[in-house]
Amino acid sequence: MRIPPHAMARAPDDLSDFAREALRISESRYRRLFETALDGILLLNADTAQIEDVNPYLIKMLGYSHGEFLGKKLWEVGAFADIEQCKTLFIELQTEGNVRYEGLPLRTSSGQHVEVEFVSNAYECERIRVIQCNIRDITDRKIADAKIQRQTKLYSALSHCNKAIVHCASKEELFPQICQAAVQLGGMSIAWVGMIDTESHMVRPIASFGDDGDFIRNIDISVDADSPLGGGPTGTAIRENRPFWCQDFINDPVTAHWRERGGRAAIGAVASLPLHRNGIVVGIFSLCADMANCFDELARDLLIEMATDISFALDNFARESQRRQAEERLRAAEEKFHGLVEQTIAGIFIIQDGVLVYVNPRCAEIVGEGSADALIGTDLFRWVTEADRDKVAADLGRLLDGKTTSVAFEFGARRWDGATIQVGANAACATHEGRPAMIGMLQDISDKNRAEEASRRYVARLRTALKSTVQVATTISEMRDPYTAGHERRVAEIAVAIGAELGFDAGRQEGLEVAGHLHDVGKIIIPSEILSKPGKLSPIEFQLVQGHAQASCDVLKGVEFPWPVAQVALQHHERMDGSGYPQGLQGEAILIEARIMAVADVVEAMSSHRPYRPGLGIETALVEIERGRGTAYDADVADACLRLFREKRYVLPT
Repeated sequence: MRIPPHAMARAPDDLSDFAREALRISESRYRRLFETALDGILLLNADTAQIEDVNPYLIKMLGYSHGEFLGKKLWEVGAFADIEQCKTLFIELQTEGNVRYEGLPLRTSSGQHVEVEFVSNAYECERIRVIQCNIRDITDRKIADAKIQRQTKLYSALSHCNKAIVHCASKEELFPQICQAAVQLGGMSIAWVGMIDTESHMVRPIASFGDDGDFIRNIDISVDADSPLGGGPTGTAIRENRPFWCQDFINDPVTAHWRERGGRAAIGAVASLPLHRNGIVVGIFSLCADMANCFDELARDLLIEMATDISFALDNFARESQRRQAEERLRAAEEKFHGLVEQTIAGIFIIQDGVLVYVNPRCAEIVGEGSADALIGTDLFRWVTEADRDKVAADLGRLLDGKTTSVAFEFGARRWDGATIQVGANAACATHEGRPAMIGMLQDISDKNRAEEASRRYVARLRTALKSTVQVATTISEMRDPYTAGHERRVAEIAVAIGAELGFDAGRQEGLEVAGHLHDVGKIIIPSEILSKPGKLSPIEFQLVQGHAQASCDVLKGVEFPWPVAQVALQHHERMDGSGYPQGLQGEAILIEARIMAVADVVEAMSSHRPYRPGLGIETALVEIERGRGTAYDADVADACLRLFREKRYVLPT
């Protein structure tokens, strides 16, 4: 390779030896720069358009030999694919001298197209005008720029996705917005969301956006591995619970079944990302691009983040649906309770600040008043005969002074029509609209011929009322924590069965049943967000949950049950070795009823589903009881439980 003589200054004959040496050194330096430059350099005769020289870098870049350049006009070299454009370029080079082009298309000897930055500089050397063209390959830079643009678009789509998640109340509202954002903002050609039909195992598109030529509408995808419709990107992503990246839709073997229709839709690459609800794959978020190999690492990360955010929204929608259902059940329970109170055969009244603030219709009927509303605001002692007023005042005084939590008494009542009847009553401290009050039940027991039977019925009604109250308390607790609905009832049944196995009589078994229904009533103090949290609790959240045992005791200790219900609620998380809470009791210091409740609680909790994990099954629960026998759990109680399930085939309550 040589630099033409006219491209360098010629040394005059009369130069000194020193000047000649300096000129030689200068020419040598120029030559080294020309030979080692990291840009392509082409020297062009401005008059003839012939190429005088090219440097090694340009030869390597375009793949033509040195001889294929020299002496050729610019448009006679195959590198310049567009001859007319090349001639126009040369005219501009002749006219302007200094020209700059961004993205000039060239072609290598192998036919590959490259984009270059073209910069020219004209100068004269010994009366010959030379144009030096510096040519830099900017193909990689263009690819990088396109990559940055794709990433910017995906960031914009992700941002819009998150905004939609915040504002949308359902997946039917959310999915179309996400698909539209992925196409209009994210640079995708098609985006669609499909949900799994659990009966047919097919994926049903429910939202899409993009000009797909009915590709999505007519798509047929299965999640079954043995189906010919299940081997594509979507079926694989769902079945294997992982993102699937198809970088070359036309040539990837997994897309064979859909290739013809996908080709008509100009699909170059496909990303399929599974969507989850409560940790289970329920659908797919699929994106199509019009070029192959466009899902680089950053694009993958952004799309995975988008799918994760969509799954988070699905979890929120599910939780919101469950919350609404829980509220509806609570409303129904309150209506049921209201109907029970309004229609019961016992009179029910509430006294606050010395006057009646509520009476049910039966109460008005007993005292001979046609309307319950007419009694509101009146004094209870207007009913009581003068002979019994002091006794009733003393009984209610003990209740108000806190000396007792409930009282049962009889008194003569004077009806509005002047007749006198004998009334049996029961009253207890309560809260009405956030303030202290007394709630009472009364019954007409004036028929002396039926006094004994009436008394028995009275006790039975009070017992029924007690059980109804317990059931209402349990129902309200379940409304507070709908994810463990039925837990208290099932624990009560298991505890009664263990008690029977240990030889408890009917009375003690009834006490276990009541304690089982009420042992977790203190959970009402725990925020519902913690009760329904699907993940692991923080130390502070776990400490709040532990407080429910003491809270249960505080709620129940004021009620005079014939059984140690409050203490069972307080101690049901204590362990024989002192590792439990809240008091760290050991051994015999723990009530036997609480020891039974502890085992029943563990068996039920481990066997049942929870927001943070699926049910572990009865055998896993029994292994835990066997492991903790004599250390965490009372040995006799543990043995009775194991006999029930393993020998007597006792079945968990449903």
